[in-house]
Amino acid sequence: MRKKFPSKRRAITIGVILAGLSFPVVAQDDDIEEVVVTGSFIRGSAIDAPSPVQVVDRDSIEAQGAAIIWDVIKNLEVNSGSFTNSGSGERSQVEGTAQINLRNLGENSTLTLINGKRVAPYAAITNGGGEFVDINAIPLVMTDRVEVLTDGGSALYGSDAVAGVVNVIMRTDFEGLELYGDVQGVEAAGDAYDTTLSGIWGWASDDGDTHLVLSAERFERDAVNVLDGNHIDENSQFNGAVSSVSGSGIASPSFGSNINPDYVRADIMAFNLSQGGDGGLVLGDPLCETLNDNLGRSFYTGSLREQRGERGGTCYEDVSRFNFLSRDTERTSFAMAFDHTFSEAAEFYSFANYMENEIILEGGGLNNTGGSSRTRGPTVQMATPGSYIGNPAWGGYAIGMPTELGYYAAAAGNTRPTAADIPNNPNSLANGGPNITTIINPRDGIPRDGVRSNYNTSESSIVQAGLRGDFDYQDRPWSYDVGISWSQSANEQTYQTFNRERTELAAVGLGGPNCTPNGRSDFDWQGQLGPFGGAIPTAWDYYGNGYTQTFFPNYVLTTRESISLGLTSSNQGQGGCEFYNPYLTQFTDPNLANSDELMGWLNETVLRADKRNTLAVFDAVVGGELFDMAGGPAAIAFGAQYRQRDATSRAPALNFPGIPNAILGYDDNGVPNEFHKVDNNYECANCIFNFENERTTNAMFFELALPFMENVETQIAVRYEDYGGNIGSDVSPKIAMSWRPTDELLIRGSYSQSFRAPNIGIVEEGLEASSVVFNDPISNQAVRAGLVPPTPENGEGEFTYTLGGPAPNVGNEYADTYSAGFIWTPGGALDGLSIQADAWRFEVTDRVLPEPAIKAVQPEIDRFLAVVGDPNNYILNDSISTDSPVIDVPCDPNALAASFGVDSDERLNCVVNPALYTDTTQGVGISRLFRSESASLITLTLAAINAGRIEADGVDMKMGYNWDNDWGRFRVSMDFTHVRQYKLIDIPGLELGLKDTGKFDAAGTSGNNLHVRSLPDNKGNLTFTWQRDQHGMTLINRHIGSYDDLSYDLTYENGNDLVRSLVQKSIDSYSTWDLQYRYSHDWGNSNLGNTVFTFGVLDMFDEDIPYRESGGLNYDASVFDPRGRRLYARALWPDRKSVV
Repeated sequence: MRKKFPSKRRAITIGVILAGLSFPVVAQDDDIEEVVVTGSFIRGSAIDAPSPVQVVDRDSIEAQGAAIIWDVIKNLEVNSGSFTNSGSGERSQVEGTAQINLRNLGENSTLTLINGKRVAPYAAITNGGGEFVDINAIPLVMTDRVEVLTDGGSALYGSDAVAGVVNVIMRTDFEGLELYGDVQGVEAAGDAYDTTLSGIWGWASDDGDTHLVLSAERFERDAVNVLDGNHIDENSQFNGAVSSVSGSGIASPSFGSNINPDYVRADIMAFNLSQGGDGGLVLGDPLCETLNDNLGRSFYTGSLREQRGERGGTCYEDVSRFNFLSRDTERTSFAMAFDHTFSEAAEFYSFANYMENEIILEGGGLNNTGGSSRTRGPTVQMATPGSYIGNPAWGGYAIGMPTELGYYAAAAGNTRPTAADIPNNPNSLANGGPNITTIINPRDGIPRDGVRSNYNTSESSIVQAGLRGDFDYQDRPWSYDVGISWSQSANEQTYQTFNRERTELAAVGLGGPNCTPNGRSDFDWQGQLGPFGGAIPTAWDYYGNGYTQTFFPNYVLTTRESISLGLTSSNQGQGGCEFYNPYLTQFTDPNLANSDELMGWLNETVLRADKRNTLAVFDAVVGGELFDMAGGPAAIAFGAQYRQRDATSRAPALNFPGIPNAILGYDDNGVPNEFHKVDNNYECANCIFNFENERTTNAMFFELALPFMENVETQIAVRYEDYGGNIGSDVSPKIAMSWRPTDELLIRGSYSQSFRAPNIGIVEEGLEASSVVFNDPISNQAVRAGLVPPTPENGEGEFTYTLGGPAPNVGNEYADTYSAGFIWTPGGALDGLSIQADAWRFEVTDRVLPEPAIKAVQPEIDRFLAVVGDPNNYILNDSISTDSPVIDVPCDPNALAASFGVDSDERLNCVVNPALYTDTTQGVGISRLFRSESASLITLTLAAINAGRIEADGVDMKMGYNWDNDWGRFRVSMDFTHVRQYKLIDIPGLELGLKDTGKFDAAGTSGNNLHVRSLPDNKGNLTFTWQRDQHGMTLINRHIGSYDDLSYDLTYENGNDLVRSLVQKSIDSYSTWDLQYRYSHDWGNSNLGNTVFTFGVLDMFDEDIPYRESGGLNYDASVFDPRGRRLYARALWPDRKSVV
């Protein structure tokens, strides 16, 4: 179906252009095939194409030492902001995947095609709600080339092609046999290798009308531990908690608390005081430093990067051995291509691919680091009867007593138990516990041994088929292509999680498969009055709302039912009922150990993800010549497309139905009258969904080529696409032109409009769980004291987890794209030289973004503003916390200001009572740590919105020079991209700039990882190749320019002395060298053919990764590959070369 043309000038020109766009190993033949490149439906060559298209051919792929397609994409200078490394900040469901992010406009904004056809996106989304095609699912052995259209492509291909199009072309017409083996090892990791075994076989009938191609590929990757990276030093640390004691327990002496003094870590308090801290109460497990992990190393408190004077009491073990740069991966793929030509007018073609991939999360991963699972939030553990000391003046009553186990047993017809009836409560003073009602964070599998692993399993299927052919219409050549395609991506992820109902019961001594609590689950314990008709309160008056707080829909701290059973039962720890022990006494006292039976009952292995994305597409394109013009025949292509997208997800029973009718409130008689759904998954709520979403899209398009004068090519394209519903329809136009004033010079330019429809998951379910850092006004004590207004400028940097909500009204993103450039291929003395430059600009509007965090807290700010003006609404800030001798002490802000001054500490300590403006009941989208003196945020619920715009521009440059002499064939080439600006304008939440730095231009910065990832403004490759007879060599220098770390100010401000000594304002430039040698051995036997042996080294000089102060990793995982020097060897046995 493809024609060859012998024109010498055209052959040389195409060879030079394609060589300039890749890193060839061998020179192009003089007789060059016509190449139909991405970016046009009108058949022709790339010679005078008005749109910039980069091509990476198979020789280039092999010359780069690529083991997977990602190894090729990551080296494209136009690709920026992609991720695949562990530690890049993305969710574990996308671990081991790879995607394309042209111009850092987001993986959503790059359309990835296989053989020119759409495929289903990977069945998981990024933190920002991004969808992408997993290019690691594409078999390398079957890949012929990668074509990259670097300006807007919506006028041709529809939605998602805002930043451009990447088209991966398969070897559908390969003939012969190739067997391929590759081993690539990380030098520092010793026995950790990437291993690939693959084969491809192609057959053609004698008449050339029928082709059949079969391929198979097996890829295995060994895990590489984080300690083997070339970025790890003595300042790296990986902590895993083994025990923590909450500061939110009911510990006030005024409540009668008798806290175990061993849990008061006076040593840490003294240390904090010596470091400039306030010496406030720190609780911690007294056995911490006396016990060891499984390697015999002592547990410890404190961390290298703790804030000065703020060391906590959490007990840690070193979990570095359970953190990885890359995971164990096993990937198998099979592909087939078949075509048959019936006549010039009809050719049937087809392609199919199946891939299955398993990524092993060694040592658990996800929520199970080192094989230890945990709950996302705490649960209530009640004190043993008699723990709180009664006040004789109140008849022996203490305010904290109503929180003791069995205090309201009479409400269930039971006798109130005594301490003697419950001898095995790990909380009790007699058993070495803290001796107060408190909240605990359940964990299992400690000390960690890493034996238990989890799995990400994905499958990808592609089926493409169609009929195409040539025909004459009015004595002019025309062609058609009618095709269908079906693709599916499936993703499953296992992990261990705590069953909420069971865990809450075990925390109050009612756990285990053989336990039947003898109390009530519907008792209104919070509505019970204290002595003297309520004149003396109960602790539940202060803590009831907080201990049952709805953090966000479907997630509470503790259900009212479990507290009710703990308070009304009398068989805790008896008759088959067991306590869960969160303290380290579980290892020192056999009577307090957590039994294997109990832990197995509490934990379940479920699917954290069980998702499917399916895409069915029908395409029809017809095109041909219309009439002659001055520069050649005018041509047209037009067609239609129908797409049906199905997205499904199945949640485990822990999430759906979960606990469908948990008690939310009671009537005046103490009868439950309000109910809500609570997820029974104690780690994940509102982050696993049941859904079946469908979206259909109809499109029509046409494209014109009008060569109105000699040596001029034009492209005019328009596409209409209709999504229906709230999204509606859009029209995307494009106009492009190229002009060849001489045989040596091509000048081209283009303008297009593109759009991207919001992802179906964002519209229907919302963004999944993530996190954000922003300036929170309420976190600033001066704001809470009414001294300064609650504005972002007066906010303090605050970290919070985030959840999404449906966004049915979110609309399309739009972009205007401009490009202009030239290609110069001089002859004469400069024959062999090629120079290309393209300036580009993207203006993107109505970006689909997470709602800014400051907007999400606005309802709380509004409530605060309503009460801040009344001096009767103030209490002492240091009386809010649970360890205060007296809770919620009123104060008069005006009197304190008059006595001590408005800028005094005394005045600052007088703040608005948080109970007047926070909502702890309904989960309105703002959740703060209960009774926190710093108003620490826990969770915000953020929907997606359309807002703001991006203006990005820069230049791509390519230079190459070929020459031959007696020493062989040589080539030197350079590929370089400079991003001049990447401005974020009028984006809510960025009023103070990225990371509140005042900078709105992300070019040459680390971005904020929410609106834009790290974006070095200079990136390029320098390549030298040599080929002589059977020998060949490729030397590649890869360069990433330095860029500013926008986290510097915040990191320095909050950092301790170590952090401040390490943090740097900029991330240094990075340059590596790759070297490859090839030898083609002829076996001297026609049946054996020849074998190409290849040996290479990546990052030859094992360059240190530029330092970035970012926790324990110390490098920017979204930019750099930390694996250091890698050696590889491969053998390719061909029967004969493919026919390209």
